[in-house]
Amino acid sequence: MSAPTTSYGHELSPGDDTDINDVPVCCDDMQGENTSSGGRDYTCPGCGTVVSISASGLVNDIYP
Repeated sequence: MSAPTTSYGHELSPGDDTDINDVPVCCDDMQGENTSSGGRDYTCPGCGTVVSISASGLVNDIYP
């Protein structure tokens, strides 16, 4: 598992601000799914890591 990054290479951590539509990269491009609160959960197809981003672009959580 590699650390999730933005499309421009910034390593993501909980509390970071990012563009909710900028698809994070982990082992591969992550797959996005809308959440009930208006955010997006991105899942890595390679290792299963999930990056949860709020509607305002705040990284809520990163978990394997």
